[in-house]
Amino acid sequence: MLENKDVFMNEVLKGRLLIVAAAFLWGTSGTAQAYAPAGASPAVLGALRIFIAGIFITSFSVFNRRIKNLSEFFSPVLLLTGLCQAVFQFGYFSAIKLTGVAVGAMVAIGCSPVFAGMLGVLFDREKLGIKWFVSTFLAVTGLFLLMAQSHESVKIESLGILLALVAGFSYALFTLVAKRLIKTRSEDGVIGVSFLIGTVFMIIFFFIYPLNWILSSNGIGVVLYLGVISAGLSYMCYGRGLKYVKVSTVGTLTLAEPLTAAVLGIFLLNEPVTFFSAAGMLFILVSQIIMVFNR
Repeated sequence: MLENKDVFMNEVLKGRLLIVAAAFLWGTSGTAQAYAPAGASPAVLGALRIFIAGIFITSFSVFNRRIKNLSEFFSPVLLLTGLCQAVFQFGYFSAIKLTGVAVGAMVAIGCSPVFAGMLGVLFDREKLGIKWFVSTFLAVTGLFLLMAQSHESVKIESLGILLALVAGFSYALFTLVAKRLIKTRSEDGVIGVSFLIGTVFMIIFFFIYPLNWILSSNGIGVVLYLGVISAGLSYMCYGRGLKYVKVSTVGTLTLAEPLTAAVLGIFLLNEPVTFFSAAGMLFILVSQIIMVFNR
C-alpha cells in the first residue's frame, strides 16, 4: 500500500514539475515578442503561435503513433477546448489594448488560478487545502507586485477588465476540459487538435492586421520560436502534467510564467530590478515551492 502511495506521489511530483516547465517556456514568449519586427500585431502573433503549435504537436503525435484513431478527435467537446483557446487569446490581447499591459495581464493571469480552483471544486470535487490558499495568495500577490513596477499609466477600463476576466476563465475551463479528455485520448492529440480548431476561430485577425512582417528574417524566427518552443514543447509538457495534477493546482503552478518573464526581462532586456519586482519574484518562487512539494 505504501509502495503504491509512493509511486502515486512520484507521478504527481513529476506532473507538477512538467506544469512548471511548461509555464517556464510560456514565460519566454514576452521576451521573444520583443524581438518581433515593427508592425507585428500581438493578436496575429497569438494566432500564429497556436496554429504552428497545433501543427507541430499533431504531427508529432501522428509520427509517433500516439494518435491511433483520428475519429476520436472529431468530437464536439474539442470545439469547446478550441473555442476556449481562441477566447483566451482574443480576450487577453484585447484587454491589454484597452487597459494596458499591467492591468490586463494582472487581471487575466491573476484570476485564472482562482477560477481553476472554483472549477476543480465544482466539477471534480477537489479539496482546496490551506497550502493551496497560501500558495495561490502568494503567487497572485507576487504577480501584483511585478505589475506594480510598470511605468505605464493605469487605465481602469470596465470592458477591458471584463475581457481579462473572460480570458482567465476561458483558460481555466480549457484546463478542466482538457484534463478530462486526456483520460481517454492522447494528450498531444487533444492539445494539438484544440489549437488547430482555435486557429479557425481566430482567422479574422489575419484580415484585420498587416502580415507582411512575417516574411522578414526576424518575423520568421520569432513566429517559429513562439509556435514550436514557447507553445509546442510547453504544451506537450503541460498535457503530460495534466494527467497527474489537479485542476486547482495547475492554475497556481502556471504562475511560474510571469516569474520567468520577469527574470528574462532583467537579464536579456535590461529591465531594472526594483523592490517591487524582487519581492514579487520571491513571492511567486515561494508559492511554487509550496505547491510543487505539497503532499
